[in-house]
Amino acid sequence: MSEPGLVDTHTHVVSSDHERYPLTPRELSGTWYLDAPASARDLAEAMDESGVDQAILVQGVGAYTYDNRYAADSAAENPRRFAAACCIDVEASDALDTLAHWIGERGMTGIRLFALSREGPSWLIDERTFPIWNRATELGAHVIVTILPHQLGELDRVLTRFPDIPVSLDHCAFALAATDSGAKLLALAKHSNLHLKVSTHVLDDAITAEGSAHPLVRRLVDAFGAERLMWGSDFCQTHDRSYPALVSLAREAFGKLDAVEQEACLSGTARKLWPSLTIGAGGE
Repeated sequence: MSEPGLVDTHTHVVSSDHERYPLTPRELSGTWYLDAPASARDLAEAMDESGVDQAILVQGVGAYTYDNRYAADSAAENPRRFAAACCIDVEASDALDTLAHWIGERGMTGIRLFALSREGPSWLIDERTFPIWNRATELGAHVIVTILPHQLGELDRVLTRFPDIPVSLDHCAFALAATDSGAKLLALAKHSNLHLKVSTHVLDDAITAEGSAHPLVRRLVDAFGAERLMWGSDFCQTHDRSYPALVSLAREAFGKLDAVEQEACLSGTARKLWPSLTIGAGGE
């Protein structure tokens, strides 16, 4: 029996054409976009090699800040394979119009609320940014939140404010490497609209802490349900190993779940949250 096709919910792509798509880096996490850039074509070829059917192109803020053109263009050129999530300056006076441009005009189907704050609260709980949530929902865009462990309380507050908007949490907020923040994340399972991206970072941390990712995956399934979990590689920002190796890690990490749970974590949840991928499933 062949292995099921996967959906990779967290990828970044970087164009080699710096004239058409100039880098506008933001100081965040090194120079991954220079050290090991992968274009959308590179990603598609690696996916073919690894049995990955489809992927979400998440705006690489480190490489392009709020210039979403390459992710948008790449998804538009290969809509059966890719969907794309934009990132915007939500505190700008024209934020709602900007969101309408990327979603309504450019065809992106998600928004990444990049609220990473090294210390202290972020704009995530600023009510002046809440219209973004409502407009994203009106436009049919899926909401992704990127935060750090100390911001889980902020996430709790906005999920309480918006209980009916499906939300994906990037990298489980990097919260599972420590017992205290891990417990806080698991407590957020009470919000039925919260979905977790169990990315390479999460799996690596689990292996470091416990020698295997299986116990962590089981705890997450027991707390949230497999229908609220999904895998993401973080390629090409994560490039310490090949893309096929990242896929192998995912298959092994989820490999002890039953068939229904595996299907949810490796593709089903993603296709539920990103309906355009369902249309392209199994296609060319």
